[in-house]
Amino acid sequence: MSTGDYPVILAVEDFVPTLLALAGFWLLAGLAPSGRVTPGRVGAVLIGAGGLAKSAWKLLLAGFGVDLPWLEASLFPLMSAGAVTLIWALLPTAPWWPFAAVYAAVAGGALVAGAMKPVFILATAGVTTISVIGAVYAGRRRARTAIALYTLGIVLVTALVPLRNHPEHETLRLQWIEQGTNTAAQLAFLTAAWLTVRAYRRSRPLSPSIEVPA
Repeated sequence: MSTGDYPVILAVEDFVPTLLALAGFWLLAGLAPSGRVTPGRVGAVLIGAGGLAKSAWKLLLAGFGVDLPWLEASLFPLMSAGAVTLIWALLPTAPWWPFAAVYAAVAGGALVAGAMKPVFILATAGVTTISVIGAVYAGRRRARTAIALYTLGIVLVTALVPLRNHPEHETLRLQWIEQGTNTAAQLAFLTAAWLTVRAYRRSRPLSPSIEVPA
């Protein structure tokens, strides 16, 4: 399917999973200790900003024929930076410098190689790790439905890989299936995050922190 055939309604729908994910990351960031809630939410916003940039690029291209490649290219750098920041915030005993070092090494390597793949891998691994951390948080409050939804979200996101590699990926039908799958994945993630936060609010005296080796 050429960019000229990409319908505006599909471009508009692309904002839905982005906003669902942003809301879920924002909720999870609230479980960080008080000194890390703000950095965690900055991370959530960075992840969301990457997705919104990509969605805006699609809408401008589909609706107005305006191609701004830098918007599309912003997705994975912003997503990876936000994911690393949010993971650090959710691991209260972890020092900041290893996370900064990993991001700097990956971003630097991508610039030197002139390839986006290292940043893509970091972004993908990062958001998946956030779901795993969310499931651990939920497990500590026996929020089994949340755990199942985090797992479902990961499975659905993983299912996007064969869809994107499918020979008919550019057809309108496959595009709708892909975006529908992504929307379902992010809805599952947001619901899981909400259930996790609710579980902690019901047992507020207990700390949600995950201990990691110093």
